[in-house]
Amino acid sequence: MNKTIVSIFAVLLVLGFFADFVFAGGVDNKQNYSANYAGTVSRNAAIDGADIAAYNPAGIMQLENGMHLELDVQFLSLDYDHHISGKDYEATSNPIVPALFSIYKQDKWAAYGSFTIVGGGGKVEYDEGNVITKTIGNVAAVGAFAPALLPGGALSDEFAGVESYDYGFTAGLSYKINDIFSVSGAARYVTTEKDVDIHGTYIQGGTSTYILGKYEQEADGFGGVFGLNIRPNDTINISLRYESRIKLDWETTIDSATKGTVGESILIANNRADGKSYRRDLPAVLAAGFLWNVTPKFSISPSYTLYLEKDADWGTQNDSVSHNSYDLAISLGYAFTERFMGTMGYMYTDVGMSPDNFSLIEQMSPALDCHTVAVGGSYKFNERMSVTTGFMGSFYQSDDAGEILLAPGVQRAPAVTYEKTVYTLAVNLQYRFF
Repeated sequence: MNKTIVSIFAVLLVLGFFADFVFAGGVDNKQNYSANYAGTVSRNAAIDGADIAAYNPAGIMQLENGMHLELDVQFLSLDYDHHISGKDYEATSNPIVPALFSIYKQDKWAAYGSFTIVGGGGKVEYDEGNVITKTIGNVAAVGAFAPALLPGGALSDEFAGVESYDYGFTAGLSYKINDIFSVSGAARYVTTEKDVDIHGTYIQGGTSTYILGKYEQEADGFGGVFGLNIRPNDTINISLRYESRIKLDWETTIDSATKGTVGESILIANNRADGKSYRRDLPAVLAAGFLWNVTPKFSISPSYTLYLEKDADWGTQNDSVSHNSYDLAISLGYAFTERFMGTMGYMYTDVGMSPDNFSLIEQMSPALDCHTVAVGGSYKFNERMSVTTGFMGSFYQSDDAGEILLAPGVQRAPAVTYEKTVYTLAVNLQYRFF
């Protein structure tokens, strides 16, 4: 049996490390780590499953003693759309996203660790360009990059792509103070990497100029995660979690093929200079949850998660955030049998940023308000092993950004409607070794 379990974990792990994309959360923070989340969208007060190492680490003290290991893999289908002047500029992808959780719990204390993708926009490619390339073309056409690019031309054969990940490694301890209160504390290390490729051909008269803006960015930082769990009786559980801000200074390396070209001038104009860094922290998170076991079979659990973007250092872009983003979610669970549990959930996400204020980051991966619905189920093979599946659809509210002008009558950025839809199918395997 143990060899079979190890083999299954190995296969899922190989699949999982072809990670491409994550979503759900604030502007930068991501929260969709597990199949249990995909089936409920409300895990802040959960006291089952090893993924509570991420969602309710103080609640670990409600698990059985032993070593708990969980591997989650999410299969996503995404569709991004920039609607400009009657034409759709689309990015689609079908990525795979992993997460790994481990817990060792013994009576009044526990140690835990997790690997999750805590931020970043994943991989997005617009094969016909998007609002960014359209803006570059407009700026060049009014002579902003003369004499390298003469005014009056147009950009063709456009492409815009980005691949970005924030990898989170978390390790901590949980402690049971008494039968009601337990606490947790952990250290988190985040390392990031981003690759950007924007190109096209600028044609003016009989002259064509290939424009390439290609660069890489890296950053890393440390933070902490702290939790409190309150279980006054067998039917109610309350939780709080705080994730501190991660200081991130993104250092830029411009690709050699871009250096010395007009593409580098365009990047510098957008604060992307070789060897320089710019500040964009991963914001702090404050999360609260409530779990009510209405009957032995039926439970209800609301969650609230606040992303503190206004307190993070984003340089001047903090002024573009009207209010902190938040998720408001609720889930229902029903035990059909001793082995099979069904779940469903709904979440509303409010993102405190207007499309008129999007930077390059949000233009690639639009930050939009969202309605998410979820359904899932888990099956216990025995007291040690279980499998969970979850499916959720995230339907983002389309939003518009108007024209931005260099001067009266001189357009820089075109009017654009941002649209976005993501479907997620997730599966996990969990095993308690002893």
